[in-house]
Formats: sequence, C-alpha cells, structure tokens
Amino acid sequence: MAIKSILLAYSGESASSGALHLAIQMARKYNAHLTGVVSHGPALSEVKYNRYMSQQLLDLLHSRDAEAVAALRQGFEDKTKAELPESAAHFLDLETRPDFTLVEAARAYDIVVMGRRAFEPGHEHFGAKPEQIALDSGRPVILVPHAYNANALNEHAVFAWDGKRAAARALADAMHILETKDLVTVLTVGDVTHDRHQGDDIQDLLTRHGIAVNRLTLPKTARSIADTILDACRDADAGLLVMGAYEHSATHEALFGGPTADILADAHLPVLMSH
Repeated sequence: MAIKSILLAYSGESASSGALHLAIQMARKYNAHLTGVVSHGPALSEVKYNRYMSQQLLDLLHSRDAEAVAALRQGFEDKTKAELPESAAHFLDLETRPDFTLVEAARAYDIVVMGRRAFEPGHEHFGAKPEQIALDSGRPVILVPHAYNANALNEHAVFAWDGKRAAARALADAMHILETKDLVTVLTVGDVTHDRHQGDDIQDLLTRHGIAVNRLTLPKTARSIADTILDACRDADAGLLVMGAYEHSATHEALFGGPTADILADAHLPVLMSH
C-alpha cells in the first residue's frame, strides 16, 4: 500500500517549518495529497482567568489566534502552490468544525506529519502532542525537528527493534515507507530473546518485502537507550528513525522517563512513531 494522503498538523511553529518541508518532499515522492491543519484550544490565560476577563479582552485573544492560524494557512498555501501540482494540497479549517478533533481527522489519513509542539509565549495552546496523536488516533506520526531542511529525502532508515508489540505495530505501519528506502538498518540495543528462539527473524521479514537490510546490535551500557539509538542514527547518517511509542503507558513514561519521551525530546532527525 502506497502513501496517498498526508496530514500536516501544525503545532504553532513557523509557516515554513521543517514539518512542512518534509511533508512536501513526501507528497512529491509518493504522488500523495497533502492536507494542512491547525488545531488549538483556548489560551492558557483564558482557561485560568476566563470569568474575570471582559468580552473585549476575550475577543482580542480570539482575534490574535485567528491571525496566527491565518498566517500559518497562508504560508502553507504559498509553499504548496510553489512546490506541488495544482490541487495536490488543501487546508482543513477545524475552527468551522468544533465537533471534529485533530485526532478524529488524523484517522482518515495514511500518515500524520508534525513538528515539535511549540512552547513560545502565546502559542502554548496550539497543537496537540505528537505522541498523543499516535496513541489516540491509531495512525503513525512523523515528528520532524524544526530545523529540518534537507535538500532531498535521505533514503536510509533506522528501525528500532526490541521484539515487543509496539515495535511490531510500528513496523507494520511504516512498511509502505520502508519498502521505498534504499537501506533499512534494524537496530537492537541489548538482547532480543524473541529473535534468538525463532527460525525466522525480523531481518527475514524485511528481506522478503524486497528491502535491503543491515543488522546492528549494540550492547546496553550506562548510557540511556535513547542516547544509544540517536547516536547510532548519527553514525549511520540516517534520515528517518522508526520506533514503537510507549511500550509502557504514556503516564508511566511521563512520570519515570523512558526511551520514547527521551527520543522525542532530543531527536535530530524525523521520527516515525506508532502505537
């Protein structure tokens, strides 16, 4: 199955963000349609002080949000018109559909592309957390660093494999991308007993899909698994990391930390996650 429908979900970042740059590259490569969307709730000040605010002040806050959305939409339309065929992109206005959430919208697309959630003053309420979209929508999400500006797609992907359910789901969701890569490195940190006891392993599966595979196993050390994975991606000059999101619950990782949270915070390359 090829990618034919991409949702670019802005998180309050610049209209010329790395996420838009990657989404356009993917739309060109896969001859896919690209849809842009901005999702935001009320400003934090409105949530905290709504009953103390005058209608004039509330109108001002809403006006500023509308201006920010309009700027993102204009940037999206300008860039897609310049770089994609006519009718290959459009903008989805969630403001006109208050009963239709970003999570619900994402379910009607092959994949969601997002930048890191913005935390600039005044934009904290824009966008959803990418990991939350992956958890709740059932669709794979690619999180893109703001600084992403590669001239072309890097066709070497790293797949983080630990033999568990989340990684297997990520592999299934990413297969239509991995099948188009020049090389996929299957990276394991530590021992994966599942592979050792099977006649076939994950490398055999990828090879049968016609994918060129490199296998890399690294020992666990005092360094975090996230650092080990990201360093391996740098050493391999990879353009995409594929991983399962939250083998433990998101709440558990938020409280105690974990590879998903650490990688999403520090990744220097696009990360495809699935749950």
